[in-house]
Order: sequence, then C-alpha cells, then structure tokens
Amino acid sequence: MSSEQIKIDTLEIPKEIPKIIDSNISSKVDINQLISRAREKEKKENKLNYIFLSIAGSIILSVTLILSF
Repeated sequence: MSSEQIKIDTLEIPKEIPKIIDSNISSKVDINQLISRAREKEKKENKLNYIFLSIAGSIILSVTLILSF
C-alpha cells in the first residue's frame, strides 16, 4: 500500500462555508399541534356533513308535504 504525503500549504480550504438554511424544516415536532390540527379538520368535516344532512332532510320534508296535499 502506498501513502501520499499532503502538504498543508498546498491544500485549498474555502474561506466561507455555505450554510443551507431551510425554514420549512424544524428539528422538533409538537404532537399537540398535530392533534389539534386533526381535530379542527374533523370538526369542519362534521359541520359540512351536518349541513348536507339538513339540506337533504329539508328537501325530503318539503317534497313530502307538497305531494301530500
């Protein structure tokens, strides 16, 4: 095996090391925030389902009333 001798004088070292900073990446994840976000999304979906159910119920009720007279 051969070994190479490297002289420190001839070695090129960059003066500035570029730093990569990504604001979207965080080192910690708060589980409470994730759970609260999931609960809010579920509440919105439930609210939307209740609205559609009430609209469908009112249409059925109005059609039966019109057809009964």
